[in-house]
Amino acid sequence: MTRAGISRSAAPARTSAACNICGGTRFEPGPNQRMSSTGRAPRCSQCRSLERHRQLRRVYAFLPADFLAGLDVLQLSPDIGVDPAWFRSYEVSEYGGANSLDLQAIDRPDARYDLVICNHVLEHVADDRQGLRELLRVTRAEGFVQITVPSPYTRATTVDWGFPDARAHGHYRGYGRDFLARFGQARADARLLQVEVFDPVTDAGSYVYLWTASEACARRLAGWIRLPIERA
Repeated sequence: MTRAGISRSAAPARTSAACNICGGTRFEPGPNQRMSSTGRAPRCSQCRSLERHRQLRRVYAFLPADFLAGLDVLQLSPDIGVDPAWFRSYEVSEYGGANSLDLQAIDRPDARYDLVICNHVLEHVADDRQGLRELLRVTRAEGFVQITVPSPYTRATTVDWGFPDARAHGHYRGYGRDFLARFGQARADARLLQVEVFDPVTDAGSYVYLWTASEACARRLAGWIRLPIERA
């Protein structure tokens, strides 16, 4: 497994409290009137984005437009942080919707996509390791999977309740700092880039994970993000 990170200093400089998705400059409390971890209002009043959406957009800004334009993409659950217009082809799966795919048994052939996007979905899946294996199965050999999960570094170890807890937004588990090890248990030969990124509006930090079975792909992504690859 391979790790890399983007530090606060390596991220693009913050020049104003403007949304990097729509350019909006008015912000309000998030769901349940919450504020960000830095005490600032997180929801863009114009496009309704939150910290995680703008953090994700910041990472994709490192990837060349002509590279993204050549990708066939599957996104598991829509996300305003990603623009479907960037890609050659784009398919979205929405739970309970017209194109609802089971992450634990994705009804698509092997190596169908160049990029599979899975943001804040794994915590809703009973067997997340099987879900991780499925994500990589439907990804082409030189492709990659992009993943985010809620607050993976707020606890030391993952807590798995074994059922979707209504008190925790229907999550099966709360991820901890052992999240990276779960990648290795699912697919030991995969390379992982862990990208630490900060929201340009609230300055709240989180992580975006890029996962690939290809050493060449890992090095290319790390090069664009201007980071070395280190063996764990």
